[in-house]
Amino acid sequence: MISAGVFGSMGVPVGYPPTLFVHMPKDLHEKRLIEKNVAALKKKGVYVKKVRCLEFPLTGTLLTERIPGLDEAVSASVFELFQEKGFIDERGYLKSDGRATQWKQALKEKDPSMEKYEWLDHVEEELNLAFAYHEMTSLPIGDILDWFESHM
Repeated sequence: MISAGVFGSMGVPVGYPPTLFVHMPKDLHEKRLIEKNVAALKKKGVYVKKVRCLEFPLTGTLLTERIPGLDEAVSASVFELFQEKGFIDERGYLKSDGRATQWKQALKEKDPSMEKYEWLDHVEEELNLAFAYHEMTSLPIGDILDWFESHM
């Protein structure tokens, strides 16, 4: 992958390898940089592919499925809290970035003992992915590995 900060000054040398961009298009700044880089690479004849990571809805079991050891009852309770507080829409999609949502405070008010759980940071990471505004993800790993395999 090309670092956006380096790309502008390095140009595209002859024989540049096929390039894959994995990104979350909701991040408009990164999206613009990637579009610019894709155009420059294609202009030089480089094969380019983009894997877009899109938002996905929360469910009562999502956190249990994604965080090893997290109890189903806790996952369901967190989901219900998000519904009650209006943090998610009727389809389960986050209305705003999880980092800007006061979900930890709401959780503490609902059940003060939950703020001590070691999984809170993991929940926050999953919320970042669900909102699709995050700097990294392994969710499309199948697409990524297939792409690499096809270019070996």
